[in-house]
Amino acid sequence: DGDSMNLLPKSSREFGSAEYWEKFFQQRGKRAFEWYGSYLELCGVLHKYMKPREKPRRNGRRNSELSEQLYDVGYLDIVNIDISEVVIKQMKERNASRRPQMSFLKMDMTQMEFPDASFQVVLDKGTLDAVLTDEEEKTLHQVDRMLAEVGRVLQVGGRYLCISLAQAHILKKAVGHFSREGWMVRVHQVS
Repeated sequence: DGDSMNLLPKSSREFGSAEYWEKFFQQRGKRAFEWYGSYLELCGVLHKYMKPREKPRRNGRRNSELSEQLYDVGYLDIVNIDISEVVIKQMKERNASRRPQMSFLKMDMTQMEFPDASFQVVLDKGTLDAVLTDEEEKTLHQVDRMLAEVGRVLQVGGRYLCISLAQAHILKKAVGHFSREGWMVRVHQVS
């Protein structure tokens, strides 16, 4: 809608800044915003790699309804993290009574406060894209820290599900990183 167009980032650098997102969600209010496809568009791929009894951790990075929709089909023990206080507050308010087992924590995904091997699945919807806005050394270092943390908090046999626009520099970095780590990498195109 027109309202959303005014809120779009002016540059890729803005897309990666915490201040931009704080402003975005204050202006936009509590309506969910699905940048990367809805649950219905993504569920075919997601269910291949996630089992309801598993404990997924969701890299929040925005107030998407994806966690809520996963919860409603049986993935109850979801831990959502986001760097934005505003998003965490909105999500807690929206879900406190309807989804009591789902938790929301303000956290930086480059230095997470979870013990090693805490999760079987890490679900990232647009987070890697928001962090990897250019190929400057500082940015690449930040991405390395984020991906290292993903690896640290996953159990052996765990999965990192990354929903991305899959631009060339994103694919190069993600596939390169995980190949070096000896991970199996699969790419699915979602229409």
